[in-house]
Amino acid sequence: MKALIISRGVPTAKAPLNGIFEWDQALALKNANVDVAFLALDFRKITEKRFWGIRRYVRDGIAVFELSLPTGIYRRGLPILQALCNSMYQKVVHHWGRPDVLHTHFYFMGAIAANLPKLTGIPMVHTEHSSKLNKSLESISSLDKKLAKKAFAAASVITAVSTAYASVLAQNFAVRAQVLPNVVALSLSGTSTSSVTEGEPITPFTWISVGRLIASKGMSTLLDAFANTLQQCPNQQLWIIGDGPQKVALQNQIEQLGIQDKVELLGAMPREQVQAHLTNAHAFVLLSESETFGVSYIEALAMGLPVVATACGGPSDFVNDSNGLMVPIGDAATASVAMQNVANQYAIYNREQLSKDIVQKYQPSAVAKQLKEMYTTVCGKISL
Repeated sequence: MKALIISRGVPTAKAPLNGIFEWDQALALKNANVDVAFLALDFRKITEKRFWGIRRYVRDGIAVFELSLPTGIYRRGLPILQALCNSMYQKVVHHWGRPDVLHTHFYFMGAIAANLPKLTGIPMVHTEHSSKLNKSLESISSLDKKLAKKAFAAASVITAVSTAYASVLAQNFAVRAQVLPNVVALSLSGTSTSSVTEGEPITPFTWISVGRLIASKGMSTLLDAFANTLQQCPNQQLWIIGDGPQKVALQNQIEQLGIQDKVELLGAMPREQVQAHLTNAHAFVLLSESETFGVSYIEALAMGLPVVATACGGPSDFVNDSNGLMVPIGDAATASVAMQNVANQYAIYNREQLSKDIVQKYQPSAVAKQLKEMYTTVCGKISL
């Protein structure tokens, strides 16, 4: 079985999240003995500094075909970008061979690759992640609706990264999406070293949150909730990992709340450093307004940390009474109570079992097994 993953880019040290879901999936497939190639079509704007042009190389045993152009117009220059995609596909076939299945991620990439199934006769699987479609239909732009419809129409199978998101896609686009979760990086599994036995004081109890500093991640609500929590449980601290346009506003809010000695804005960092901080924290909190999946929650759970999450979509698939608490979106008071409960009852969480349960479900081999079965079905093959 030869699978071609078509991605919006390749993760690098400077842009670690660019194409990260697609790359993790490609690695999982490669490790599951699927022959994988990776076609990266990086059309980010010119301010995202990087190599421009065409490159072909092997990374982690995967053949990578990369086209990077600072068009910044991938939404409105669809015919041109489809032509570029078709041209890069021919390079893939020439150097690597003809794939048995195509796999696109994100509706705009699905639209760019939408002509390939007709031109080649090769079936396409499409996985949808985008938060831009995770809203009411009237709130989605006409252009995004058009691109999404192109991607969905071209796909033989559509998958969504959570049950809640599959329901949204069904309501908005009348598509029946199978649930296929994202892959949890193996480097982010194990248990936190910040353990405690019942009755033992924790000094200080450390909360960690990981997410971009944008409104939809609810960091402002989190600061309000944490300030309330400190009034009842003063022996706590909060680490926030991430960067974004709200950084200055959040720094100002921290000072206004008078909690600057309790909160650290640590900035963005690579996975290895995130793991080190997760290892030294006690619990995870992220009060997102919307999540199609929620990879940060999964990574924290994989490290054995109980979580406080919002009922924002994706987390409903994996947050339960055994591993954390769910609170309403935008409700700082309820979130504060949940944080206090987790801290006060911390010893009841079996962190080793918590990690084991989440890793068993989301580890690369588990997701790769589902993918292989899906590819087999869509290609009409008996076995891989």
